[in-house]
Amino acid sequence: MKRILSYLGVALLFLLMQGCASRTPPASTVTTYANDKENTNPKLSKLVGKNYIKGVVISLKQDVNAQAWNYEIDGIETTNGKLPYVNFNHKTVLANEGDLVYASFDGMRMTEMFVIKPGFYKGGKIATPTPPVARKKASSNAEASAGKRDKAHQVIGVPQEESIKLN
Repeated sequence: MKRILSYLGVALLFLLMQGCASRTPPASTVTTYANDKENTNPKLSKLVGKNYIKGVVISLKQDVNAQAWNYEIDGIETTNGKLPYVNFNHKTVLANEGDLVYASFDGMRMTEMFVIKPGFYKGGKIATPTPPVARKKASSNAEASAGKRDKAHQVIGVPQEESIKLN
């Protein structure tokens, strides 16, 4: 008797979990625009898998139809399989024109964009980097290169003689 009630309870549980779903799906009145969005800008890059690019944002334009910003990035480094060029849409502005960026993509979706140097490429030429500061060469005299002398920066010479006394 207990066994019959337990089987009946399990069967009732499965029937309750089925719900009131109809067997035939209703006719769809919603149209999908996924294919239309891909055809709006035929110049968009077709990316598959994980991709990376290190380059300069050549143009940044707002696409009113897609309600997104269109980025064109020209790669300056193509080592380790990085892309030489990419054209994609994103909802927000993450970098400006002329910025040196590093971006990663998962398929057609941009996952990360880092601005390495803002204003790297302006007016058709690369901005001049600041020249490195040359250090003064140290002279052979140890006292001249010592600079500041206090307890933290004491200059101690090499011992000339050493003696050990045993008791």
